[in-house]
Amino acid sequence: MKHLLTYFIAGLIFAMLASGIAVQAAPTTDLTNDDEVVTTQPDKPEKKERKKRRGKRGRKGKKGKGDESTSQPTSQPSSQPSSQPASQPADEADSQPASEPEDKGPDYLAITGGIVHTVSGADLRHVTILCKDGVIEAIGSQVDVPEDAEVLDVSGMHIYPGLVACEARGIVGREPAENTTNVFSTTLRLANTAGITTVSSRTSAAKASYGVVENLPLRNDLFVSIRYGRTAEQREFRESLEKVRQYLRDVEQYEKDKAEGDEDAEKPDQSVAKENQAAYKLLKKEAAALVYAEEKTQLIELADLATQYGFDLVIRGASEGWIVADRLGRAGVKVIVSPRRQVGANPYLVQESGNNIENAAILYQHGVDVAVTPSSSGISLVGLGGRDMQHLAMEAAYAVRGGLPEPAAIESVTLAAARALGIDDRVGSIEVGKDADFAITDGPLLDFFTQVQWTIVNGEIVYDKAQESFFAHIRPREGAEEVKETYSFWPRPFKPKAAPAPGEGGRYGGSEKAE
Repeated sequence: MKHLLTYFIAGLIFAMLASGIAVQAAPTTDLTNDDEVVTTQPDKPEKKERKKRRGKRGRKGKKGKGDESTSQPTSQPSSQPSSQPASQPADEADSQPASEPEDKGPDYLAITGGIVHTVSGADLRHVTILCKDGVIEAIGSQVDVPEDAEVLDVSGMHIYPGLVACEARGIVGREPAENTTNVFSTTLRLANTAGITTVSSRTSAAKASYGVVENLPLRNDLFVSIRYGRTAEQREFRESLEKVRQYLRDVEQYEKDKAEGDEDAEKPDQSVAKENQAAYKLLKKEAAALVYAEEKTQLIELADLATQYGFDLVIRGASEGWIVADRLGRAGVKVIVSPRRQVGANPYLVQESGNNIENAAILYQHGVDVAVTPSSSGISLVGLGGRDMQHLAMEAAYAVRGGLPEPAAIESVTLAAARALGIDDRVGSIEVGKDADFAITDGPLLDFFTQVQWTIVNGEIVYDKAQESFFAHIRPREGAEEVKETYSFWPRPFKPKAAPAPGEGGRYGGSEKAE
């Protein structure tokens, strides 16, 4: 009985396997046409190959060119007419050339109305400034404005060149600025609220353009930083200058001898230039020297060195410059001063020393190119404002209090600052061919109550007071459109609200009544 049961189960299993094989081997019928019945046999090798290709495509994450045709089911009849002619290639869509991007043409910005303070020339009224692709194209009263130009009417406003911040920190990144600058930082936005469009950090200059990465770097390798404090540093700098000067003389004599046909002329040792790169750049006028100096003895020595060796010199500090202003003026030295910085007189000296509120004015009277910067090189976010970069214009106004003429004070934060950085060919004044950088204010730049209404960098409006949450609530601009959009980032645009009724307007939204 036991053996019979075993045979019965084995036979049942065999019958089931046989029926499964028959079903698998049975032909499939496709009734795609009423008049014709097409049968196709399954093709196991093709199925395996299709699985193999599908596995490869899954690993790459992309679809191969030939996968579309092989992914069709095998049950499709061979006699079905194809919708694509045989002579037409299967990848016709790929063979057609891709459509080229449309040329949008130049970007125009026209600024109409307002008083234009060119800084380099006379003030202009009733003129239009036309900007094309970030550069000033034309200035005049009869400028043809293209139809597709963006027009900004600033009637009743003052148009100044974008302010230039010397020796700033934390606004743009270090060199290379395009890779290290956070264009959405709060400090960069606050710099734009002050009308700052160009910032120098260490030896490079960059545009302060909130939310814009294009055309961020302006120029690199502006300065050669020189240490001239200790006696050893002074001696080393002088020796380096003397070696390079002698080397340049030898090179000049060598080239002269070669031109006269002297084949035995000996070429000077080029290692001198490599070992003294800073001095070589200075004497070749590839860069200017930037030196931090305060005392008059250092200022005199530096001025004499610049005269003797003929290099460009920019002095940061110069708190005692008013004492030796004539020496600095004759040497053609440029200075970057902080008028509100106070340095006390030396009580052990009988002669004049220390800072003077008239420092900038006296330097200017002796022909020194004066640039102004605050004593704090960054932008304060902890309530210590007033002496930081956001109040750059107020620093220049303080120099006016010391006797500096107002036009010279405005120049000290625009064109004179650009000259000190060696970028006055691009920024610092409103002239045809220069960058379209503007600070548009509702009053004179050096007035305490004046606010920047628009800041434009490279022809792009990067700050609009009425659209920002920082200062939009302070004396709102008349005729400004109400902000209706909401944003997920900070600072958010300010949305004006009606003043609360008496007894309302509590700290939690105005719903509770005042007791």
